[in-house]
Amino acid sequence: MEITDISATKVSNESWGEFIEFPLVTIMSKYDEYRNVDGENPQARRKWMGPVGDVVVEVETDAGITGVGVGNWGTGAIATVVEETLSKIVHGEDPMRREHLWEQMYRATLPFGRKGVAVMAISAVDQALWDIAGKEAGKPVYELLGGPTKGEIPAYASNLHPVDMEKLEREALEYAEAGFDAMKLRFLHGPEDGRSGMEKNEEIVRTVREAVGHEIDIAGDAYMGWSVKYAKEMTQRLAKYDMAWVEEPVIADDIRGYAEVREAAPMPISGGEHEFTRWGHEELLEREAVDILQPDVGRVGGITELQKVADMAEVHDVPVIPHAGTNPTLHAIAGHTNMPMAEYFPTPEWFQEQQEEKESTYADAIFQNPPSPENGSIPLPDEPGVSTELNREALDHFAVE
Repeated sequence: MEITDISATKVSNESWGEFIEFPLVTIMSKYDEYRNVDGENPQARRKWMGPVGDVVVEVETDAGITGVGVGNWGTGAIATVVEETLSKIVHGEDPMRREHLWEQMYRATLPFGRKGVAVMAISAVDQALWDIAGKEAGKPVYELLGGPTKGEIPAYASNLHPVDMEKLEREALEYAEAGFDAMKLRFLHGPEDGRSGMEKNEEIVRTVREAVGHEIDIAGDAYMGWSVKYAKEMTQRLAKYDMAWVEEPVIADDIRGYAEVREAAPMPISGGEHEFTRWGHEELLEREAVDILQPDVGRVGGITELQKVADMAEVHDVPVIPHAGTNPTLHAIAGHTNMPMAEYFPTPEWFQEQQEEKESTYADAIFQNPPSPENGSIPLPDEPGVSTELNREALDHFAVE
């Protein structure tokens, strides 16, 4: 079998719907024009998170099998790397030689890569190659990874944006009633908001904790929007709420800062969503910077590299809870003993009601079969490959030149 063609389709971030407008603290929140604290600046995140939201990569073979992989963000640069560099590496090659092709793609992009969009492009191609392998074998990819290590995949509900405290409480209760025993909220404030912002962050955590009680795990995401000093003080304030973890308290490159926060924090510290390859995650582990690693299959280097990171983290007794429970991620989790759970992005009932009033719908429709939890867990995918089935009509609608 040979690879005969490879293509990349850029997808507008409009396909994400209005979720991109929800308020939270981010790495850009230190600048007024990128903040949406009061809900009056809904375009704040669109201003720096676009215009391309996803890149769908399709790898075709002479056996009539097409593999699908997905990359995020990069405003189209992922597509350029795929079309101008990686396509030349993989065209005419055997798609089953994933390790060989990964190494060649990585070395070919080293002059302008190592991290960022180059590795994101490799990640998308790698997902597609695993998809081909599973489809050729007629098996889910986790069967090719050594078979399932769990009968179902526990998931945590990851949304809980602080739109207002009433909706936040209602949403938390909704997830608990749906069977989730873990959930993650978003913080709203960072150093620029001073003591009053700290009090508001604490109110967010307190609201969720009081809503769901003490049997539910609660994590919180700072999305790189805090400083080391702020994170150390904020985590102390939150100690009484018994949090499962605080996520990405500082920027991804401040590994010294991560380690300092982790040493001082009374709860686990997580990170790695915005780190790349085994080498980037190795540094986080060697410097004891995190308690939980959270690589993203679309950034770390695909399924091939995610498995290596999970192996390496297991040696350090650090669990891996990947960012974003996409279908390819679920296969990686199912096939590894050191990945205990998945992230799942539910749509809160209050938001569905709001959309019905507007006679509009949540627009993230480029996939036909997104994961669907049952009583807080996701059934193992049973389709051959990585289970990513595209909605061609939606893909054509949201495609950008």
